[in-house]
Amino acid sequence: MAENNRNTIAGWVPQYQLRLTTPRLELRVPDESDLRALAELVAAQGIHDPGTVPFQGGWSSAPQEVVAGRVLQYLWKGLALTRPDYWNLGFAVFLDGEIVGVQGLQARRFAQLKECATESWLARGHQGRGIGTEMRAAALHLIFDGLGADHATSAVYEDGAAAIAINKRLGYQPDGIEIQERKGTTAQLTRWRMTRAEWDLGSRTDEVHIHGLEACRRLLGAVRESA
Repeated sequence: MAENNRNTIAGWVPQYQLRLTTPRLELRVPDESDLRALAELVAAQGIHDPGTVPFQGGWSSAPQEVVAGRVLQYLWKGLALTRPDYWNLGFAVFLDGEIVGVQGLQARRFAQLKECATESWLARGHQGRGIGTEMRAAALHLIFDGLGADHATSAVYEDGAAAIAINKRLGYQPDGIEIQERKGTTAQLTRWRMTRAEWDLGSRTDEVHIHGLEACRRLLGAVRESA
């Protein structure tokens, strides 16, 4: 999607105006050209070691070409179904202009519950470089400082060491467990939660900048209260 076309459609689909920037990264809702680059990335590199099942539903445990298609379906679905009582923002993550992964945010009845969940992944060639922490911090900045949430949540299987490390590093607190079926056996899903107070006292940063949020507030159920 050429830049002028992106700007034109952003009048109808305001998510296209929303961007997050950090010292190294840009997060934006992907357009047609971004989606093609993302699919090619997943097909070439994959997003985790074969034989592991790090994500609920096992959607990523398939040949890389299949997973690439599923990633596009997830992003299209989130864009199409977003409304104030349910939204799923899928941001493509760029490092120095190169697409490296996806950061997702989901909420139901945000105006009433003020809670948002996150999920994310990086292509295998970009893992282990601190990108996951930086993009999650950007998402938390949007959740708390941009949208005014009271809580952020995360769910990670007990063997998801990298994701658990990010949760701990950013200041999430354990919030219980859930036993799930995974690949024909049981697995423990760990739940994590961060409050607005914990964000303010811990990982809040001035190095994240939000662009284009005002156009999206009504769609996301995050309209500012009148004075």
